[in-house]
Amino acid sequence: MSDTTGLFTNTILVSREAGQVPTLQTIGAAGQSRKKRPHNKSRRGCIACKRRRVKCDERIPCASCVKRNIDCLPPYRQHVIAPSLSIPLSAHWEMGMNHPISLLHLELFHHWDKETRSTLAFPQIWPVVMQQAFHEDFIMSAILSVAAMHLMSLCPQVEKYAHASIQLMAKAVQLFRRNLSRPFTKGNCEALMGTALLINYISWFDLGFLDGENLNLAQDQLFLLSPGIIQVWFQAIPIFVDEESIFTHIIHQNPRLSIDEALVERGEDPARFVEPFMRIWDDPRYATYGGAATEADVLGHTSFAWRLLLGLQAELSCRSSMPCTSNSTSDGHDEKNKLGHIKDAVVRITTNYISVDKPGSSHSARSAFQNILRRISPLLCCAVLKLASDGAAGPGLMPEEADIEQLFYGFPILCCGPFSKFMINGDSRALIFLFHFYRAARILLSPKRCWWASMRSCVMEELLLKELKSRQLDMCLRDQ
Repeated sequence: MSDTTGLFTNTILVSREAGQVPTLQTIGAAGQSRKKRPHNKSRRGCIACKRRRVKCDERIPCASCVKRNIDCLPPYRQHVIAPSLSIPLSAHWEMGMNHPISLLHLELFHHWDKETRSTLAFPQIWPVVMQQAFHEDFIMSAILSVAAMHLMSLCPQVEKYAHASIQLMAKAVQLFRRNLSRPFTKGNCEALMGTALLINYISWFDLGFLDGENLNLAQDQLFLLSPGIIQVWFQAIPIFVDEESIFTHIIHQNPRLSIDEALVERGEDPARFVEPFMRIWDDPRYATYGGAATEADVLGHTSFAWRLLLGLQAELSCRSSMPCTSNSTSDGHDEKNKLGHIKDAVVRITTNYISVDKPGSSHSARSAFQNILRRISPLLCCAVLKLASDGAAGPGLMPEEADIEQLFYGFPILCCGPFSKFMINGDSRALIFLFHFYRAARILLSPKRCWWASMRSCVMEELLLKELKSRQLDMCLRDQ
């Protein structure tokens, strides 16, 4: 069984309290201590109130649903997906996973094909993934779950989509874990990588880790699952290159570089926000607040994935510094050589880095933070430009929307390593960073097209702002 399997083994669908809608979580991350609030919580509220994060009177139908004239559905009984593949699922989930294809499934697949997949990044890979879905149940479950979430965003009053997304998410994760235990081959690597990308969309949309107004980032799967996605990618790259898979197109894409070039053309400095953030990093007032320590195993996996990323970055930097000898007649051959070099680099890196890394020093943590800032700074620049122009920028003046969407989508995957530790522990520097990240997402991403990020961006910006104010910290950047 590969190391990647271990990362997803503890990914489960679980509810913290009896009567609550279950949510995607990872067992093992130590949470932040919660503040005591002098009020009675609704433990057995209906699904509609839970999703709206309002207090329910726990009657069926409840007063809130009666007032809104919507269906009031009680939360169904929660069941935990076993963290070990050797432990059988409960009878309830076994029945749920073996239900035959229903009309709802057909509706979801039709919506995926006609509406959802056109809103996702990497449009060239989804036709291939769809074909694989007819042969691999875990892909089909992930596709249907994403489609159900899209319909939830469009029709929040229709409860059947919420039920379907939860059940299909449970099935997709359980089957995905099981298939990760098999060797990567040309027959399954596209299916596994496609599912990993869909799980990242699911993590973007899922806000079930929030407990009312409590901000518990130790349970936010958007960042906790990134090491597993990275390791799936590193295992799949050599096969993609050998088989000339459509997934190799992703290797050539560099949305941050495209955004950098567009900003430079406008006379802007893409790295303008790195220095203001680093001043915050070095300010002792922002480094004194943190939560409980995180389990070493979780941080070990994030550190290992971070080493893989840095290793590939170093390899590609060395390659790009070499003189170019290609000409227009050998472009195709040169592309194959580049892919071959990337494949060799990935094999070397994964062979050399066969164990998790030990916790880094304060200097390495600072360097890692600076590295991440360099990746996000262009998006912050775009947000400032859009606000300054009041959205009236003409064609060609702003970076391509597709590049901005892709960079936002993939950015949490790149935030492993030391940053994960600071984020999970509630470090103020990480919270300020996340506040500006979600604020930029709210400003730049279209709510209709980027439905997967719209609710999270608004909710997280608000909660992070509230938390930082409670710490009496200034979250403004001097450059703004």
